[in-house]
Amino acid sequence: MMHGRKRLGLIIRSAYGAKNAFSPLIGVIEDTKWYKENRIKILLTEEDPRLYAKEFVERGYDVIILYGLSTLVYLDLRDEIRSVASEYRVVAGGPHVEGAYWQVLRDGVDIAVVGDGEPALEAIVEYYMGYREKEEIPNIAFWDGSRFRVARITHIELDDYKGYSETMDLYPPIEIMRGCHNTCKFCQVPWLFKKKVRYRSIRSVLDIVRHYVVKGNRRRIRFTAPIGFAYMSPGEGVINHDAIGELLKGVRRLGGVPFLGSFPSETRPEYVDRRVLRIVRRYAGNKKISIGLQSGSDRLLSSMRRGHSVEQALDAARLIVEEGFVPVIDILFGLPGETEDDVVATIEVMNKLVELGARLRLHTFMPLPGSPLALAKPLGIHPRYKRAITRLLGKGVLEGYWEEQEEWARKIYCLMAGDPAPTPEPSPLYAPECSTETVSSSS
Repeated sequence: MMHGRKRLGLIIRSAYGAKNAFSPLIGVIEDTKWYKENRIKILLTEEDPRLYAKEFVERGYDVIILYGLSTLVYLDLRDEIRSVASEYRVVAGGPHVEGAYWQVLRDGVDIAVVGDGEPALEAIVEYYMGYREKEEIPNIAFWDGSRFRVARITHIELDDYKGYSETMDLYPPIEIMRGCHNTCKFCQVPWLFKKKVRYRSIRSVLDIVRHYVVKGNRRRIRFTAPIGFAYMSPGEGVINHDAIGELLKGVRRLGGVPFLGSFPSETRPEYVDRRVLRIVRRYAGNKKISIGLQSGSDRLLSSMRRGHSVEQALDAARLIVEEGFVPVIDILFGLPGETEDDVVATIEVMNKLVELGARLRLHTFMPLPGSPLALAKPLGIHPRYKRAITRLLGKGVLEGYWEEQEEWARKIYCLMAGDPAPTPEPSPLYAPECSTETVSSSS
């Protein structure tokens, strides 16, 4: 291992305004002794990072370029990543990397972060500064010259990390929950490396809120959680009313206005009852409550392991309306195994929800890497759905990107079909519908 007083230039490549996603990691770097000793410089950019890398090199810094990748961002930036990785050392993380790390490693990425990014990045910095071996870095995958290797996976406590960046003025929604109790087959969250459920304590949340309000001048306090009303839940489907009330009251006491149960802390039907809605109505600022239904077919909900019924979702929507909120209900078209009967049932439920006063947030199934349905062929939007959408559009009750997602789903399927597993060489699936897609790994 080479020691010395190296200096690192970390160029963080953001895309589509997603810079807040990097703030927890920038916060990690800010707290290292290397940053405090001025041995690390950080640049966050939405442009090609090579525009700045040369300048860093000329100033005597070893350049490391970081990418955070959803599958859609990866599809857009793959050529850039390959080119950048041919010149500089690249570290990549994000949901696509967790679900298909071998793809980015085939593109020349040096290190793929596949678990909690905070301890990984701390160790990655030490590795590039010459104080640690690559094999000692937790929560990563890499190519050792003959095979793909996944390092030991560790799980952090959220309280140990602040989650924001004061130096870059990045104050994202506060992460209060990581991981999910449920195991929906179309979702990445419960199946990826960081699936263990953890909560940020109320004390830690309020410490952050105090900083947001006083130093960050942010009063609107949003949270991020896979299930907002599952905060501090002792088990699946159990609402911890006391913890939610204490959290929201505490934010108000500090001068903030909390938002819980709407994006990005939506909830589920079984976590909705009158008591929690009244707590939110009293202390929170949101007027909408978002819940996931996904299908109006109980058969399909069961096959997707949703863990709730259609009737539970309808009951939740009624309660939400009765308590003075607008329900926003997620519907997911084209789930694998969906039949004509399922489509008809879902349309019937969509109409019932609209009659109740709900808005519908429409989606099209996309085969997300790392989920059990990562290699499922998309069905697209059934013609019956398209006719139902046409009727509902005039009522102003629809939102979402269902049309774009139909096309994205095909591209994601073809991407995964071309390189579906961490084998020494790609082993493409037989997918003739992808013959015009670029689905193979880099040569």
